[in-house]
Amino acid sequence: MLHFFLLVLGLAGLWAGSEVLIRGAMALADRYHLPDVLVGMLILAIGTDLPELFITLDASLRSLAGEDLSGIIIGSALGSGIGQLGLVIGITGFIGFSPRPLRRAIRNGIFLFSAIALLAVFSLDGLISQGEGLMLMAVYCAYLCSLVIWPAASNEPADIAEMMPTKTAVFFLAGGLILLLLAAELTVVSAADFAEFLGLSNLAVSAVIIGMGSSLPELSVSIIALLKKRGGLSVGNLMGSNVLDTLLVPGIGAALSPLVVPATVLWLDLPVLALVTALALGFLYVSPRGVRKLEAALLLAIYIAYAVFRIQV
Repeated sequence: MLHFFLLVLGLAGLWAGSEVLIRGAMALADRYHLPDVLVGMLILAIGTDLPELFITLDASLRSLAGEDLSGIIIGSALGSGIGQLGLVIGITGFIGFSPRPLRRAIRNGIFLFSAIALLAVFSLDGLISQGEGLMLMAVYCAYLCSLVIWPAASNEPADIAEMMPTKTAVFFLAGGLILLLLAAELTVVSAADFAEFLGLSNLAVSAVIIGMGSSLPELSVSIIALLKKRGGLSVGNLMGSNVLDTLLVPGIGAALSPLVVPATVLWLDLPVLALVTALALGFLYVSPRGVRKLEAALLLAIYIAYAVFRIQV
């Protein structure tokens, strides 16, 4: 009963943190004419992925002490990536995403598929070495550089007189990130306790329970952004988060301690991640419909099928 109460409390904290975070982010984007996509791909993506990064650091330090938690790191990274494109877009798609400019798919596609390909190649021998981890981190740095060199178009100017003061916006942004971090940690820990009680495997817990739990900040931010008619923030957040999850999370983990990669990752997790990535990019950037109920239902069905199958293997 206590774990259930903590889980509900964590979910409530995610919603509250997302509301505070999105207010600060939108205020800064308007005041400095920053594009929503850039704010989403950089500030919100890193902020909402702090749970995965902290999980990776904790698991890597435990691995250095002799306890192999590679499955937690790999599973949470890939499970979160699949959750963001399958579960989050699947749910928020019922609200509706307008189609995005095709030119913006190029950078996202290059880095998302490059990350998947690199993880697959590095995992062929069952081990991601420290050198390969550093390479993943270097590619993520290249992604950050591309955001600066290849910026998106700015938003329409807003009325400065009606804007939130900069100090207040920064306070909201920082407070929202902290609340999201604490709430996500509480949610993941509580969910993991339930999973352990049910006797699930280590990889299943990380890929499904932790992956789903760590995707909740992105879900909260996306719903609120869409309701506020700021779809660019939502899409940018999801794309930036996925690049971070597939490059920086395993990169840091392997750089600290080599990661042992189970064989199921190669024939299950990475192919499913590639599938939902291709579908999400196609729906968002190629299809004139964007993401509507039909597209959302397909992505959600794929995620549910993956989660059910992943728990059993």
